[in-house]
Amino acid sequence: MKKNIFSMTAALMLTLVFTSCSNDSNDGGIKLEEQTYKTWSKVVFAYGTMYDANETITVSQEQVTFHSDTWGDGTFTVSDLTQNSDGSYQIAATGTITMEGHSGKKDYEATVSGTINQSSQSFIINIPSVMGGTVLNITVGQIPTAAVVEGTYTGGTYASSKYFQHYQPTKDEKVIIKANDDLSAASLSYTSTTWGEFTFEAITIEKKEDGSYSLVGEGKTLMPSMQGGTAEYTATLEGTVTGKTLVATFAVPGVMGGTTIYFNAADFDEVYGAANESL
Repeated sequence: MKKNIFSMTAALMLTLVFTSCSNDSNDGGIKLEEQTYKTWSKVVFAYGTMYDANETITVSQEQVTFHSDTWGDGTFTVSDLTQNSDGSYQIAATGTITMEGHSGKKDYEATVSGTINQSSQSFIINIPSVMGGTVLNITVGQIPTAAVVEGTYTGGTYASSKYFQHYQPTKDEKVIIKANDDLSAASLSYTSTTWGEFTFEAITIEKKEDGSYSLVGEGKTLMPSMQGGTAEYTATLEGTVTGKTLVATFAVPGVMGGTTIYFNAADFDEVYGAANESL
């Protein structure tokens, strides 16, 4: 009888030992110091993707809070906190995120999950009822420059060359900048009925002290030819992205003694107005 009791006791102790060596749930014994991280996100929703910078996320044992100028403010109560054998933490929380919309602020149910260790931290916020389901893939650190400048930019254009100035001012032209998959570089494209299709496969992006981003690139344009079809010419790009605005020049040395297309030039409205007055 004593032998059986001893065997049962030993088995119970072994079970407790193995359990304690595995993941520990948030039963009050886990200590996670509150920490605030500066983050950025790749945001995925039903209609596409975008990038968001200048976020903050604060994590503690009981609560997670999040702020984004674009996606609002979230408050989440921790529902599960686990410490792994390597010292890292897994966290899950539920709550709401408050966004500013056309009709004012509105709360949306959301969840947050994440992994925290000494060398890296990552989080995911899931908002099922926004834009067919929105997921913020949050990364701690500085957003890559390619992600910052990605987007579609609209502006007016005109061209100047050795033989003409301020030629054919046109409104609502579009330039598209696309970051590559690993965000290490970006491409730029611009299509014009008059000046053809400009492509720059890898542009150089540099953040300036004033917070703007300079763009430089070498590429090509397939320009409509007077003989029909298209002709390929070497083209260069110089530009600056400030906020949501791109100002750029596209230079084509081999056309008309050197032709430059100006995108969003400071004097575009003046040039456009003068051209339409003469019609």
